[in-house]
Amino acid sequence: MPAHIFVCDRKNYEICKQRGLTAVPSAASGRNEKNINDQLISRMSMIKENDYVLFYITQENILTGVYRVEGAPFYDDSLVWPDPDKVYPYRIRLFGTEMNFTVPLHLHDIYDLQNEGKIWSFALKRASGVNAMFSISNDQFEILVGELSKINPFSRVKQIIPRPYHVVENDLLSLIHKDADGQLKYEAGLMAYFLRGLTENKYQEIFGIYTDYLSYIPTSIGSEMDVLLMFNNPLHTQIISSYAIIEMKRDIFDIDACKQLIGYETWFLQKRAHGDQKMVRSVGIAKRFSEEVINYIRMRTVIENKPIQLIEYYMANGQLVLKPIQIET
Repeated sequence: MPAHIFVCDRKNYEICKQRGLTAVPSAASGRNEKNINDQLISRMSMIKENDYVLFYITQENILTGVYRVEGAPFYDDSLVWPDPDKVYPYRIRLFGTEMNFTVPLHLHDIYDLQNEGKIWSFALKRASGVNAMFSISNDQFEILVGELSKINPFSRVKQIIPRPYHVVENDLLSLIHKDADGQLKYEAGLMAYFLRGLTENKYQEIFGIYTDYLSYIPTSIGSEMDVLLMFNNPLHTQIISSYAIIEMKRDIFDIDACKQLIGYETWFLQKRAHGDQKMVRSVGIAKRFSEEVINYIRMRTVIENKPIQLIEYYMANGQLVLKPIQIET
């Protein structure tokens, strides 16, 4: 399962520790407000109960705190943190763990791990600005905990939450923007519904039994992969045997989207899969696919034996439904 890193300053972190609570802000009023808020909700939608949470403290450039998620993400705009202009309404409750590390991990140590190829989805910044929250895979989380264990004596003194935040039960997906027909208005809304489904172990009949997943994965080609599924070796569960790269479009999946997906495939083969093409599968999810894309995939399958899985989606009774497409070759 993924682990999640929240970025905040020391003052806000102390409140997070006191209240057993962390969050991301909502967008300021403006032209793209609805789309940005759907994006923020989609990031929170991949968090589920018992996931691990760490904190990156700005200014100090340190990684600290190992907590776990209690309950589901929720919306609450009551004032908790000191800046009244930043309400941070998309929230999760936390509880303490026995990994009560007092000595933090410094950013230069994390960069060393990145240079060694051990940490690869740690991203304090994204193309559009600063990251308030991002996720890392389970194998990366274990590496970071291992590094923290080296510089901290292990104790079984569990972290105490002095003033636990009250339970709030509502569904963030209810805030996703839709049109009058109940269809999703933004691609981020599709991401939110899909990521929620992953947390609930849906879609295994389509993709297989995935053992970890990430979203908004940074790349060195200036953009982010939408979703990455990981599949462990069934006999050696610490080894990842394959990956599925997923590119999502709210409406039509055209040839430009196909080129983007293939670009991610090529990048990932070089950076993570050691050139082993058997390890990487590519998937496109959209409402519809252009004839040019279907013809290209048909030819690629015949000539290169490298199919791309295409999946149509639609909304029915407020639920995301996926339907794989069969391409005749």
